[in-house]
Amino acid sequence: MNNRERIQKITGISILIGLAIVLTFISNYIPAGMVNINLTLIVIVIGACIYGPLAGLALGLVNGIITLIAPATLAVFFPLHPVLTILLCLLKTGLAGLVSGFIFKLFKSTKQEFLGTVISSIVVPIINTGLFIVGVLLFFLSVYGDATTLITLVLSVNFLIEFASIVVLSPVIYRIIKVISHRMEENKAVKEE
Repeated sequence: MNNRERIQKITGISILIGLAIVLTFISNYIPAGMVNINLTLIVIVIGACIYGPLAGLALGLVNGIITLIAPATLAVFFPLHPVLTILLCLLKTGLAGLVSGFIFKLFKSTKQEFLGTVISSIVVPIINTGLFIVGVLLFFLSVYGDATTLITLVLSVNFLIEFASIVVLSPVIYRIIKVISHRMEENKAVKEE
């Protein structure tokens, strides 16, 4: 990778981190009942597909850090189990971004980028919500009262909205970015001739 490509990658990841920060703050203040819809998962998928697994991990960790300092997290989860709250917040989105990047990389190597984007989009909300549910069931069940309330609430509201929006929007946004990038490269080649 030459200096120009390295600078473009750092700039692109930085822009996505900024977008992730904004969307995470927004999603922390748009509750859907007792849960929040995590709009940043779309950015995590896009970053993982364009820049690779480590970018997906970094974007997931940014989301986890901001979720960790959200008022609801600090007021409800952190007092019960501070270390487990930190681990859960960082692990659920960080791992989702990392796995998403590896899945996309696998499909890209077989020349099936679109399918890779779709599968990556499916995996991110499943890992994110799945780890959250497991963490709550193991350590924070008292916050939600009982498992039925948690699973019904999270799966019916949060998961379905996140899943639908991510699976629909991420592949479309990825494709738009790739088309724009391709056209920019073509224009650059024409100017250099």
